Amino acid sequence: MAGAIGTAGCGSRDGDSRRTQTASRSRRFRIGDEGFELSVEDDAFTPMSVRGVNLGMGKPGRFPGEAAITRAEYDRWLGMIGRLNVNVVRVYTVHPPAFYRALAAYNRDHEDPIYVIHGNWIGEETLREAGDATGLSAAFDRSVKQVVDVIHGETTIPPEPGYASGTYDADVSDYVAGYVVGIEWPPAVVAETNRANEPDGYDGEYLTAPTASPFEAWLAARLDAVVAYEAAEYDAQRPAGFTNWVTTDPLDHPYEPNVMEDAVSVDPDAIAATDAYDAGTFAAYHVYPYYPPLLNETPEYRNYIDHRGEPNSYAGYLNDLVGATDHPLLVAEFGVPSSRGIAQRDVHGRDHGRHTETEQGEIVAAMYEDIQEAGAAGGMVFSWQDEWFKRTWNLDEFSDPNRRPYWSNVQTPEQGFGLLAFDPAGAVPLDGSPGAWTDATAVEPTGAPTQLGDGADASRELTGLRVTSDAAYLSIRLELDGLDGQIDWEATNYLITLGLTGGNEKTLPHGVDATTDATDFLVRLGGPGRSRVTVDPRYDAFAYVYGQEAGIDLDAYRDPDPDAFAPLRMVLNRGYTVPITEERVPFEAVETGQLRFGNGNPESPAYDSLADVNVSPSTNAVEIRLPWLLLNVADPSRRRRLGDFWNEGLSAYEPFEEIAVAAASYAPADADGTATPVEGATNLTHAVPGVTDGRLRAAAYVPPTWDRPAYTERLKAAVDPVRDVFARYATNQ
Repeated sequence: MAGAIGTAGCGSRDGDSRRTQTASRSRRFRIGDEGFELSVEDDAFTPMSVRGVNLGMGKPGRFPGEAAITRAEYDRWLGMIGRLNVNVVRVYTVHPPAFYRALAAYNRDHEDPIYVIHGNWIGEETLREAGDATGLSAAFDRSVKQVVDVIHGETTIPPEPGYASGTYDADVSDYVAGYVVGIEWPPAVVAETNRANEPDGYDGEYLTAPTASPFEAWLAARLDAVVAYEAAEYDAQRPAGFTNWVTTDPLDHPYEPNVMEDAVSVDPDAIAATDAYDAGTFAAYHVYPYYPPLLNETPEYRNYIDHRGEPNSYAGYLNDLVGATDHPLLVAEFGVPSSRGIAQRDVHGRDHGRHTETEQGEIVAAMYEDIQEAGAAGGMVFSWQDEWFKRTWNLDEFSDPNRRPYWSNVQTPEQGFGLLAFDPAGAVPLDGSPGAWTDATAVEPTGAPTQLGDGADASRELTGLRVTSDAAYLSIRLELDGLDGQIDWEATNYLITLGLTGGNEKTLPHGVDATTDATDFLVRLGGPGRSRVTVDPRYDAFAYVYGQEAGIDLDAYRDPDPDAFAPLRMVLNRGYTVPITEERVPFEAVETGQLRFGNGNPESPAYDSLADVNVSPSTNAVEIRLPWLLLNVADPSRRRRLGDFWNEGLSAYEPFEEIAVAAASYAPADADGTATPVEGATNLTHAVPGVTDGRLRAAAYVPPTWDRPAYTERLKAAVDPVRDVFARYATNQ
């Protein structure tokens, strides 16, 4: 029976008292026929199916390259992770010394340890600039060898911007199950490397790739270098593989519409272990259900029936990939985000965003079941924590890239993959409770309401308006004279106006016969399914970027009518033609300005993480929270918004000192919100601050600014299904 050379953890070298050993029980890892195997104290190897999470280096207020996660945070997070029945944490690069010390401490104190799969980071831009990856060989090898020294607690890394540094004195090598090197390889880099080099393969001491493409041979040499280094320096071996993804898998995808998403392959089976490499190699893939489009468009995947008897394109692809791969296959990333925004559709509903936290957990748990049923070596959820610094392709242009970690952009799906949420400090719970609004800006009405005598006058009488904000939302509370059980939306609607630009006055729609102070956004509350935020067409960033593709009359947006307001939209795809069938999938967008009613308090049994509006009859209040990006705020921490992009582009950010806010009620005549005529200058029945000569006046709200965001940690509702599914598969561990 093959076994790893020596032990994975070598203990402390003579004379070095700084280093910390994790435990006295040595562990070895290897790749067996089905996946990872573990031997403790030279006992027989037993299977170890991976139940993992990916742990990045970002946290609110910090870019990952700042390496700012503290020892206390690592200690706390590893404790939480262990309670989720996780047995492996994946890290993409060298973390600060605090991570390894915290891991050593956790594993000393727990019978069931947390193992690590470690990577090394190479930036996508670095790869693209190089073109031919072979020019990066020396730097790549240095970075992986550094990882080896780090896990053995045998190095000091000097400070360098963008990287972790310090004295690495915790030997956690007994708990490092393997290496997954590199990133998702850009197809253009793979193609250029293959073009620029001869297909001579690779024949090394530990890994061989005799018929590999030049890029695969380059990877084989990189893996061989790290295995050789650890064997020579530490008398140890452990499994090693490389990152891969659907875009560069070895399968043929004739239904993929984007040429570069099926242009080249990087096949892990092209690389094999020699007799000298007992620990072995494996395949590692990032697999998400909604991208590339081939997952939706390939009939064999779309119509695949999973182990539950249900159509499941994700399971179809996994079964195809596992069946075509000789090496055991680890799904190194999988998941869906619990973001308000959405960026891509999955044909079976596992979309790139717009899931509640509960739905997120249920989908992630089901995906892990799919991974296990496909016969994979396990899977690692992406990710442990939400990452405020992240951007998403369809919203990338609308925020300041230098300030993204300083606020929570709940619109962007890439931020919301985590199981651990970071809630802005001081955020109102959106559950109707008045105590959270004590410090909010308060505005009272100056005029009396118009009484209609229809039994709904109390719901239309506004006794006050409160406005507050945090690192994620602008929040508004309408305080009413009385709500009898619930609002009768057929008798009462509300309008809220918001102005950031100080631009031209607007005429309010819906036949309310009123003008406003400078207004950029209009909220109409007409009940569930009939409430939305709209925008002055000239300030519609979606139209500016995507209007031509969406078939919008751009002249009407550049020079809109005074009473025109446009829906707020997000693009999902820019249209494509499916090969084979020649079917045209049109440009698609969703109306992200639609508002969802619910309870936004995570402590409530009725919690809905996607709630925008809460109606509280017990406190006679209607509350609404609006994401900053929905209001074209590019950086709320510095009070900066998108400027006149039609003339100056999206990056010409403008400061704003205040937000003009007003609210009014009216009686709708029909479901589309058209106002019932009433006697007086307007058809509004009441307003805050008030109406003068047919004009709805606004009050000024000055949002706070900040240098570092204050926040609290919270496990999402998603953790319960994930914990449960990991427990069900935690046999023979």
